[in-house]
Amino acid sequence: LSDLKDIPMLNLKKIDVMSLHSNMLHKKNLAPATANKFLVFLNSAYNLANTYELLDDYNPCRGVKEYELNNQRQLFLSKAQAKRLLSEVEISPNIHLKYIIPMLLLTGARKREVLDATWADFDTLNNLWTIPITKNGKKRILPITPPLKELLESIPKQSKYLFASPKTKKPYVSIFNSWNTARIKAGLPEVRIHDLRHTYASALVNAKCSLYEVQMLLGHSTAKMTQRYAHLSNESLMKASSCAGKLLK
Repeated sequence: LSDLKDIPMLNLKKIDVMSLHSNMLHKKNLAPATANKFLVFLNSAYNLANTYELLDDYNPCRGVKEYELNNQRQLFLSKAQAKRLLSEVEISPNIHLKYIIPMLLLTGARKREVLDATWADFDTLNNLWTIPITKNGKKRILPITPPLKELLESIPKQSKYLFASPKTKKPYVSIFNSWNTARIKAGLPEVRIHDLRHTYASALVNAKCSLYEVQMLLGHSTAKMTQRYAHLSNESLMKASSCAGKLLK
């Protein structure tokens, strides 16, 4: 809510709320559910102010519709698309983007898990990456595969963090601008960073990994969250089974 910190409550108009709500989705690249949480929080703040008679029945959130939630949206990069994207991040002015994006694709980790990673989290002797705090509030451990190990060895060690912002010397708060430039130049304006996680998951399923293995690697708290990828397994089975039809031709 930093965009609102200097705006008196009575000065905020309905059009302002609509604009802020829209920008969270279309400019800040946040999920519809996140944008809706902002709207719910702001609406509650105004309702509370009205309850205590700090405002005279004024609430600019009234009539602003929440986004329909479809967080099951899935977009998977093809090899050609991934190649175009990697070519663009390689020449990005952001010196770390050429490491961050491949790391997301190689691990299926969440954006913040990668951006907040420290060198101390990586045990290259036993090939284990310990993510201390996850979205679920629990630590999880990922294997350091040979491609990931090669990537880690190529990252300059200039801080305790893998990716410290040159300006703050701390993890990036956001990489949206550099990411947005790269995806547009790659011809992938609709691709979100979270879609790299979906791409990783689809690669696992198509490689015949079980949904349980996918669940463990993605750090899903329940099997239901991983079930969205089940159709990929069915598609692979259908494709394999279709090969039998060639015997009759």
